[in-house]
Amino acid sequence: MSTDVVLCKIAELPDGAVRHFEIMGYDLAAINVGGTFYGLDAMCTYKWANLAEGRVDKERMVLVCPACKGSWDIKTGQPVDRPAQFPLTTYAVSAVGDDLVLSFTY
Repeated sequence: MSTDVVLCKIAELPDGAVRHFEIMGYDLAAINVGGTFYGLDAMCTYKWANLAEGRVDKERMVLVCPACKGSWDIKTGQPVDRPAQFPLTTYAVSAVGDDLVLSFTY
């Protein structure tokens, strides 16, 4: 089942930022890279750290874990740098008016 969820105002997620959201008990991260928005699971699959506290490497298009320093491709959720080894679920995120909307599938 899928539902659209308003996360925040677009202005609240500046370029290069990552922000944590909890939706129906799921930890999700929304990312802005040059005005294009991405959504991923927000928990590291290796250290169980909050990836929204990590950093976005805009050049490589990866999200880097603050604990293990592993990284995931922000477009596909696939692990890029070890020790990350399991993929993250990705979600469609779009700008609708002034709002940032995530299509959440559960």
